[in-house]
Amino acid sequence: MINIKLEPNKITLKNALYLLISIMVLISISKIVFSKELYKNINNFTSPEEELAIKYCDAINKKIFNGLNKENLLKYEYYFSNLNIPNKKEPEKFFENFKLKLKEKCSYVLTYKENMEFMSYIIKFLN
Repeated sequence: MINIKLEPNKITLKNALYLLISIMVLISISKIVFSKELYKNINNFTSPEEELAIKYCDAINKKIFNGLNKENLLKYEYYFSNLNIPNKKEPEKFFENFKLKLKEKCSYVLTYKENMEFMSYIIKFLN
């Protein structure tokens, strides 16, 4: 009877070690690419409606526009000056989304007068 003695192949061990090292490198690179900061930046992307709601809530909290009843251009031009124009130009839908974001951000409900003023400026903004 012939005794067969198996010896480990040095090439196989070397290849396994290279494979293990390359897997470890790929895992560490993926942690760098998909970092928490990138995830936070993706979540911090805001729509124009949300930006508008944030600005309006801030103005309400700071009482910036108290006494500006007749200066509508001054009052509302501040809100729309730096907004990105959305792809879908539907004023009614934009306004409804804005009101929802406003309620979500600072629990504020627009008055009838504010509704009319905002709607006119939203129509101008989207055209």
